[in-house]
Amino acid sequence: MLPNILLKVEKALEEKAILSKDQLIIFMSLLKRYKKNEWLYPGVLIRKLDITSSQAYKVLEIMKEMDVLEVNYELYCHNCNTFEGPIYETFSLMPNEVECESCDTELKPLINSIVIYKVIFDGE
Repeated sequence: MLPNILLKVEKALEEKAILSKDQLIIFMSLLKRYKKNEWLYPGVLIRKLDITSSQAYKVLEIMKEMDVLEVNYELYCHNCNTFEGPIYETFSLMPNEVECESCDTELKPLINSIVIYKVIFDGE
């Protein structure tokens, strides 16, 4: 991401005080690597910043409100811990039933989907 977007994101996150100063520094360093059309997983924030899932989603939702990210969905098999198939822009585009290719478990979108975020604006 370009510096102008990073600065806007940093200011917005400082105002909301979701992250500590040290966590914000780490997050901004991580964020500058992301480019348009890349996926940002909440789990990355949870691991890298040592934050709760609630904090991670709050941070990502702020960026969504700034039109930097958009919500997408990915099927996830909780049985074998693998992601299944394509990423969907809307929940309604997901198939009603899918079978995990790794362990043959039946996946249902309401239970087996996770929210991920796509970078839609990186300053260019």
